[in-house]
Amino acid sequence: MNRALLFGSALALVIAAPVQAATKPPTLALITLTPTISTNFSGGDEVQKLITSPTAIFLLGTVESTTSPFVTSPSLGGTDGFISALNPQGVKVWELRLGSPGDDVATAGLIDDSGTIWVVGSSAVAPSASTPAPGLNRLTVWEISAGGLLENTFTKDVGDIDIPTSVALKGANFIIQGISNKAGFPSFTVSLTPLGKIGAIKNSATAVVISPQILTTSSASYGWQSYVTSKAINGVTGLPAPQKTTVLIKSALKGKAMKAIYSVVGSPLSLQYQSGVGVVELTQNAGTYFVTIIRAK
Repeated sequence: MNRALLFGSALALVIAAPVQAATKPPTLALITLTPTISTNFSGGDEVQKLITSPTAIFLLGTVESTTSPFVTSPSLGGTDGFISALNPQGVKVWELRLGSPGDDVATAGLIDDSGTIWVVGSSAVAPSASTPAPGLNRLTVWEISAGGLLENTFTKDVGDIDIPTSVALKGANFIIQGISNKAGFPSFTVSLTPLGKIGAIKNSATAVVISPQILTTSSASYGWQSYVTSKAINGVTGLPAPQKTTVLIKSALKGKAMKAIYSVVGSPLSLQYQSGVGVVELTQNAGTYFVTIIRAK
């Protein structure tokens, strides 16, 4: 199944403008970071999201193989969604394939206040045992315990191919948003109750907003920014301009003065700070995904 058109936009590189520096910035040397872990995936395997808790890092996405040390369990059939839990040092604790005998993808997720993990995605449903599935026309939600036990699977068949891109808690319910191939309505929204009831699909003529390629997060003491640049940055030595480089910049929250700058392997996909874990960045290069962890306050 070709998912390149669905997710390719999330992997695009941009040349970002250099960060504003103080009038007399200190001279900082670029520090090269070695990724904490690599997925070692083969072609067709994708990490779609990075989510964190105070005790774990979770990778979720879609897998077709058993070649990665992070997804080694037997295939359920076709493509499978997956979630892999890592400890704060990047060591796998558990993994879970998600899906059916057909094609399934896992594309977004969150952790609620109780520690339960909600993963959303889509599945292909065949009209009959002898008819191939036409596409990802079933919205699927997997409810998973903090220890990796699949507790429930909730589904809703839809008339078009719908791919969730985000899930968020709003009031007492979850709100799932995503992209749709329905003519004239490129996006959709649907609600989900904590008991697994999926509401009516609400299609929209407004396209899904593409995630910014300049990623930001804040720890207790610092602001963090990551992007791809091929330009010199004032006050920084060792940046291999005009070569495209992913940088991760550490700045003081007060005054915004740059405190450190790092180079990171791959193009940035997600940047998060989690107390108890640190700053975690997910990057991608040539089909391989990297997680880089920095202990930070």
